[in-house]
Amino acid sequence: MDLLQRAEQLGLPPRSEAADLVTLAPDRLPAFSAPASSLTARPPLRVALLGCGTVGGGVLAHLLARPHLFQVTGVLVRDLCRDRGPGLPHHLFTADARELLGRGTDAVVELLGGREPAGRLIRESLDLGRSVVTANKALLAEEIGPLADLAARRGACLLYSASVGGALPALETVRRAAALGRIRALSGVLNGTCNFVLDRCLAGSSFPVAVAEAQAAGYAEADPALDLDGSDTAQKLALLAREAFGAGLRWNEIPRQGIEGLDGLLSSGKTVRLVAACERTADGLVASVCPRELPDGHLFARAAGAGNALRIEMEDGSLTELTAEGAGRWPTSAAVLADLHDLHGLLAPRAASGFAEVTA
Repeated sequence: MDLLQRAEQLGLPPRSEAADLVTLAPDRLPAFSAPASSLTARPPLRVALLGCGTVGGGVLAHLLARPHLFQVTGVLVRDLCRDRGPGLPHHLFTADARELLGRGTDAVVELLGGREPAGRLIRESLDLGRSVVTANKALLAEEIGPLADLAARRGACLLYSASVGGALPALETVRRAAALGRIRALSGVLNGTCNFVLDRCLAGSSFPVAVAEAQAAGYAEADPALDLDGSDTAQKLALLAREAFGAGLRWNEIPRQGIEGLDGLLSSGKTVRLVAACERTADGLVASVCPRELPDGHLFARAAGAGNALRIEMEDGSLTELTAEGAGRWPTSAAVLADLHDLHGLLAPRAASGFAEVTA
């Protein structure tokens, strides 16, 4: 019996069935399955979207394709004149954040990235009682405690599955594992950009060319420094450790080494992965982020391209292992949408009764 089956047996709430990803391809919207009875007779969840870049545009496409589930109340953008392609309702776009947050909205999706103004807008949204979905691991790694406290005080939800693992349900799986017993250690490949670059180098590309290929494929930002130097992975590890061990690790104090300067190791033909690890010891938690040479059959070595992988070891010796796509527009969009499906189940019944309305 695997960990998720044990969770169901114990009556722990599983991830929303509406969020089970069935197929995922860059040339079409992901398909989700959900029992019809679980989604009928509920009003659409009113969603304000902050940001319409690579991931935000993917999320917007999801939402507009599901009007029976979601009503987009507006989209915050920096440049109203930018061409965002055909078929998008331009009346939804606004550069006025305050006006957007003042509209009747149940949930705010933050996909601006960076610490500010994203942090300020998330705090304002939660303070208004709006639930928030975000993929902003840089912000969360610094402020998850205060933000979670604010959400609890205002009766709102703060969901951030997409901040770690893309389509890999890393946070949910660690949370369920911790509810079932004591976690001894966790480790993973948590940065799809680094994974893709390392595989391209193994295939013969130089490091600069591999980075350019990752950017062209949509797996790397214009400035990928935080990915390549291990900072992004350390931020994700800090969030996982919080769920696994109840400890607030400071991500910038986690020893880390990135993937630059590994030319000799990469030219050896061996599989290299940037591995994040955290374990419970007699002296406390020990965490690290560093490149490791792995045998071909290792779980992390099998997470090819932009894939992510996670391994959880319980103190009773049981293991949970999983892999999925971890970077790119559609895996991250799918994780955001999964959180919105969960919110639809939580908030839509209250909206139908008039309890989700908040006066700005």
